[in-house]
Amino acid sequence: MCQVECVSDLGQKLSPINSILQIRVKILRKTKRNAIYLKNRIMRIFKPKRQTGTLIEKTTCDIRSGDLVRVRSKDEIKNMLDDREKYRGCLFIDEMYEHCGNTYIVLKVIDYFFDEARQKICRCRNTVILEGVLCSGRQRLYKVSCDRNCFFFWHTSWLEKIKKEA
Repeated sequence: MCQVECVSDLGQKLSPINSILQIRVKILRKTKRNAIYLKNRIMRIFKPKRQTGTLIEKTTCDIRSGDLVRVRSKDEIKNMLDDREKYRGCLFIDEMYEHCGNTYIVLKVIDYFFDEARQKICRCRNTVILEGVLCSGRQRLYKVSCDRNCFFFWHTSWLEKIKKEA
């Protein structure tokens, strides 16, 4: 039996106030994502057309667990993202920009993950998690910070493999 199936039995029911606060957070997050989308669409009209996915993915597909990688610069990553701040379905959230330019070790290559929103196992390609790179749990829209410490999903195109010198 999987622990995820029983995790709902572990917690206690939220108070009505906390339930309302969580609904508020969900609405505000969706509103923020839509505002970012609209801003990017409008900016695209006034700025010269940028090409998404300009980097060759063949150079990044050979990333494996234990490899040393550098997160590309903020500008390089922004040039890859579409209007929804995604690259090939992988969302690049604001907190991930703090790690741009830093060097990390690849903890694991992700092939499958459990999507909690849809309650199913999903397949993904060219996605890794980096050692020590976790969500801080800061939430601007909610008073209490999250204590889950989730890993960020990194598309391999956002990373540069650093060759080890022999």
